[in-house]
Amino acid sequence: MMEENTKMIVLNGTNYHLWKGKMKDLLFVKKMYFPVFTSQKPDSMSEEDWNFEHQQMCGFIRKIIEDNVYNHIANETHVRTLWEKIKSLYPSKSGNNKLYLLNYLMNLRYRESSSISDHLNEFQGLLDQLFGMGIKFDDEVLGLWLLNTLPESWETFRVSITNSAPNGVISLQAAKSGALNEEMRRKAQGSSSQSEVFVTENRERSQKKEPKGGREKSRSKSKSRYKNVECHYCHKFF
Repeated sequence: MMEENTKMIVLNGTNYHLWKGKMKDLLFVKKMYFPVFTSQKPDSMSEEDWNFEHQQMCGFIRKIIEDNVYNHIANETHVRTLWEKIKSLYPSKSGNNKLYLLNYLMNLRYRESSSISDHLNEFQGLLDQLFGMGIKFDDEVLGLWLLNTLPESWETFRVSITNSAPNGVISLQAAKSGALNEEMRRKAQGSSSQSEVFVTENRERSQKKEPKGGREKSRSKSKSRYKNVECHYCHKFF
């Protein structure tokens, strides 16, 4: 299961709010959320199967936490109880969690090998968690912050979008839209460049074949140049 989701982080005691959001997404994507967020057993399921599913989910969640947290929930067999116990270990608005999320956001950088939409989702997800903890930022600051997470290869785009912003104010939404459009432009440009390379390679292959044909034509021309020439001694035509 874990191999299918390489982006999942491990709960280490300082990143609970980030882990919680990602863990909930993972459970819903894998359709494993029911026993975690529901207290009543489905009528169609036997008591034995229901208990087995709880134990299975407890094992799954415990695989994604470090030992310092594991010790608090090692013996839980009911996944909903396990989930609530983890929650109780971390006050929702502790300064430590705020600091962790803020530090994570400050160090976030876009990797060009990944999708820009994934980067925007991660950026927004961190903001949402900070907002939920009472930390808010000015919209212009967020727009500039997002642009600052882009690598040096995006410098021309950064300069262009900030210079064209109304009254010099770049909003977060404008920065997001601009980044998505820039990614589309780069992909289109990349496809165009690949087509040009393909045409150039074909042209070069054709040119490499020409010398042989060219020599044959040259010989033909040389031969034709001496046709119907009269010999000075025997007066025959060749």
